[in-house]
Amino acid sequence: MARRALDQPLRRIGIGGAVVLLAVTAAFGGLREQTQDGPEALVLDVPVEVAPFELTVHRVVWTTELPGQYLSDKTNRWVGVVATVRNTTDAGVLGNTLADALTLADVDGLVPRPGSVAPGVVASSIALLEDGSSLNPVQPGLSYEAAFLFEQDGSVPPPTSATVLVQRQTWGSGILDATVSWREPATALRGELDVREARSDADAEGES
Repeated sequence: MARRALDQPLRRIGIGGAVVLLAVTAAFGGLREQTQDGPEALVLDVPVEVAPFELTVHRVVWTTELPGQYLSDKTNRWVGVVATVRNTTDAGVLGNTLADALTLADVDGLVPRPGSVAPGVVASSIALLEDGSSLNPVQPGLSYEAAFLFEQDGSVPPPTSATVLVQRQTWGSGILDATVSWREPATALRGELDVREARSDADAEGES
């Protein structure tokens, strides 16, 4: 049902004072070697490796109804980024890490999710297209067709474009948290993509 609500399935298409400053900068990765001046351009349907995932963004759509997903206000809508996700590590990765990997910007009225340090707005949920269930955890080596779902206030019009940010994360611990985990999401790719209303299979067949 989620697949039908979020457009046609994939098979049907052809993110002293100087010393203190230095220490703080180093703690947040400021002394690490920089491999590029800024984010690369995000291109649809092209797989990109952004540790700990490989992501392929296919389309961005909006819809007011999505089976198995519940808006905080019935007048709101979903903006969904449909993508193929693959965990490139040898261990399961939690859904919060996946949510930090792909975020949205430049869309009015998005409902923010607290707690994330990733650039942009983090998805409210990430659902599998196959059955609408939550993608958590992300198992190693498997590919998933999923939708990153962002809730948008219904009092603003649906977006016609959105900036998708794809983040690369670092495996390690923080200065205040010794737990080793995926952290420090930094935008590796950025793309301004068109957004359109989702069409079901029946709608698509009726237009053909």
